[in-house]
Amino acid sequence: MTTAANGARTAPPGPIEPTRTTYFRSRDGLRIYGELFQPADPRAAVVIVHGYSEHGGRYREVANVLSRLGIASLTFDLRGHGRSEGQRGYVGRFTEYLDDLDAASTELEGQLGSAVPLGLIAHSNGALVTLRALADPWRRPKRAEFAVLSSPFLGLKLKVSSAKTMTARIASLALPSLSLPNELIVSNLTRDAAKQRERRLDTLCHDVASARWFTEAGNTQEWVREFAHRMETPSLWLVAGADKVADPASTRAVHSRLQSESEYHELAEHEHEVFNEVGRAQVFDLLGDYLTRKLSL
Repeated sequence: MTTAANGARTAPPGPIEPTRTTYFRSRDGLRIYGELFQPADPRAAVVIVHGYSEHGGRYREVANVLSRLGIASLTFDLRGHGRSEGQRGYVGRFTEYLDDLDAASTELEGQLGSAVPLGLIAHSNGALVTLRALADPWRRPKRAEFAVLSSPFLGLKLKVSSAKTMTARIASLALPSLSLPNELIVSNLTRDAAKQRERRLDTLCHDVASARWFTEAGNTQEWVREFAHRMETPSLWLVAGADKVADPASTRAVHSRLQSESEYHELAEHEHEVFNEVGRAQVFDLLGDYLTRKLSL
């Protein structure tokens, strides 16, 4: 494990517009929105999985970083997020997110063909989705050659009272679609004032959490802690050391159980959204270096 200090070789490139947008169906028929970023003659392709209460459109700068490396990418909105169908913040079973990820991988392969290597980049709740898939031999994306995990949501940094947890578990059974404010504080996501303003004005983000999502996410965190050793896909971990949302200690504990090839960077001063932080140029350097080595670019 390394603890990264400030410093970067290049400035953040800024966002780019998608090559084209698309809709595709998840396993249960739900319409999922996606954005494809396709450079000329891509040498690899990546599915980008966003975090909870946001959407794939917030990763257009990441897509630009990838495009400059000759890597195509598909961002998509998980069910109940962004432009995709589904009640905001609700999921009946966490594995429904895995169905959405499978559908996105199939869509990307359909757009580009199967000749290029495929990888995954995932943030927070999206990283939890990705880890749940990768540690399960029956749900593992077969063509995924690497995974990049940003501030995985493997435990809450803010401790929830036992009374509130019990209330959520009861509501998950009796009123699973009940939604309450998710209590995310935008200034805890990034120190970048411009990115904070973007987030507050972004009407495609939502500010609720359903009782069922809360219990399903907690159960999935326990599952990943138990079975992380079954993960075989090489991975890069970019972890916010000052995270007030996802507990870095929980992330370190899960990472320590891996038996597969991995590279771990804890970014000491970064808040939760490392791809939106004031020091994100350094994060993009780490990402670019890893992909260049992994894909022999």
